[in-house]
Amino acid sequence: MDDTFLLAQWVIRALLALYFLFIGTSMFLPAQLRASLDVVGKLLPRASRVIVVGAAVVAIVAGLALLLPWWGPRFAAGIVLIALLIALFPIHTAIARRADARAADKQATVSVRVRAVVQVVIALLILFAII
Repeated sequence: MDDTFLLAQWVIRALLALYFLFIGTSMFLPAQLRASLDVVGKLLPRASRVIVVGAAVVAIVAGLALLLPWWGPRFAAGIVLIALLIALFPIHTAIARRADARAADKQATVSVRVRAVVQVVIALLILFAII
């Protein structure tokens, strides 16, 4: 493969690893943890903490696994991250809708459609990074 392509893949993998490291660790911040537990708790009250903390740990570990030099684990990590994006999308939109409802400035709100497009772009970047 072309060196430029491999370099681009590596840069995208590094940026995605940082992104998912940030996402995973931010889920442990008190306000984010509380918001996530509230949303998940409405659907699965007994398992909400396990789901939220588990998702955070998976995001961190799989994000860092994108940096591994071996194709197999890197590919598996990418698939796991795409599945995580899909699984967490309803939770993130519910949290955002709550924040939007409380926001005084309605121009600061981000629609579900925009969030969906961003998720698709991230998933496509993951696919590019792991092929």
